[in-house]
Amino acid sequence: MKNLFDKFNSLNGTQFIGITNYENSKGEISNFTILTHYSIMKAKKKDLQTLESLTFTDIEDIAEAHELDKNIVFEALSELIISARKNMSENLKDRTTNSQAQTDNYINIGKSLKINKTSMEVFIVGMVINKTVIKKGEYPKVNSRPKTIAKKAIAKHCDLRMNKYRNLKVGQADKINIDGSTLVIVQK
Repeated sequence: MKNLFDKFNSLNGTQFIGITNYENSKGEISNFTILTHYSIMKAKKKDLQTLESLTFTDIEDIAEAHELDKNIVFEALSELIISARKNMSENLKDRTTNSQAQTDNYINIGKSLKINKTSMEVFIVGMVINKTVIKKGEYPKVNSRPKTIAKKAIAKHCDLRMNKYRNLKVGQADKINIDGSTLVIVQK
């Protein structure tokens, strides 16, 4: 584990890191390129600016492309902006429940590394730049409400940075090999 910490703490500035053979909870196996040491607050600020700059024409385009009512898209946009403002607050008590839970449940143990206080699992934190699926996972069908669909459509339309931000669970340190700037996760 010391090797993992030392590697991440030796990185200066933003760095691209490759993660190979990452298996998520749905059985999907992927290779990732992520940008580490990226400021989450900068991403949140940029996303808020992007959301606030949307025009009525953008709302119409999103509604038409996803066959949604314009009023639902406008309501979804309003909720996204309110949430983005809350999540930028310096006062932790003002943040949304999800944002506060992220702060409460993890300990930062190095640059772009954190550990879950309960499970003691190690996570690498960064922005996904590229993802190549090697083996598809099994995902349940989701029946989202129109406002949820609208929020996802807005996020995609705006290419929001926070949607690319990931906590990748790398699990037990003895299952990780470091090869240059690539983490190789050893299969079970």
